[in-house]
Amino acid sequence: MSNGTPVRMPRAGTVAVPRPAWQWPGGLEAGYASEPGAGHRRNEDCCSHAPSAERPAFCGVADGVGGGAHGEIASSVLLRHCAHASREIYRDPAKLSQWVTGADGEVRDAIARRTDQPGAATLAAAWFPTQRIAHVVNVGDCRVYRLMPRAQRYAIERLTVDQTYANLSQTPPPAGRPEDPARMVGAGAVGDPPVLKTQLRERDVLLLCSDGVHKFVPDEQIAQVVSAGFTEGRSLEAICGALVRAAKANGSRDDASALLVLRRPWLASRRAGACVAIALVLIWWLLW
Repeated sequence: MSNGTPVRMPRAGTVAVPRPAWQWPGGLEAGYASEPGAGHRRNEDCCSHAPSAERPAFCGVADGVGGGAHGEIASSVLLRHCAHASREIYRDPAKLSQWVTGADGEVRDAIARRTDQPGAATLAAAWFPTQRIAHVVNVGDCRVYRLMPRAQRYAIERLTVDQTYANLSQTPPPAGRPEDPARMVGAGAVGDPPVLKTQLRERDVLLLCSDGVHKFVPDEQIAQVVSAGFTEGRSLEAICGALVRAAKANGSRDDASALLVLRRPWLASRRAGACVAIALVLIWWLLW
């Protein structure tokens, strides 16, 4: 997908858009999967990679807050706003935090055009000033993980802290629970979104996911699913789909979304032979 607006994964049974047969080595690549929860008419999660999956500068997962009005509008408007941040903004953590905060009014206005009921969304997002650096932001209880290749499998590290009432030492509202998100976009409760700068080495992976995944798939199982997916040569979309299915199998009835961003190696094994061959031809031509 080449536009900057959020797009959802095709429903089961449809044909996915084919990827290019060849890509330049190095750089970033993204893919995602998202499914509605049991009994939901609409998926209130939304995922985005912009401007494209092959060259993402922004990736995000947003979760329409349960019980809010038109959660699918809140999540899609939030990601559209985030995707429109310029490089000047997302290179500067302070400006980026302000940009995310600025989505609050935009989400609120979009919902107000449909209903007088409140609505909001939580967020996990990453912007890439370079292919080696990610600026990570979370609002609420969507999460970002970094997975790093080791000898036999991927190791996993959680980068974000859930902004719940319990974690922020705040008292939830009368109908709320301590584990509910205390920060959200669209309800005047954004706070000051933290911006974390993280390094991406070759073959490192970022996982962005909604609580419909991380509340039901333990960190170690996430690492196992991702490791198995790469070992078997699966696409990023297929690995994300496996994470979503694992959440459903573990009892998740919520909307579930997972998005992976991979920093591709410069000399992947499938390209190494071609690169060596080209280099030998060039050397032969220069010496002839």
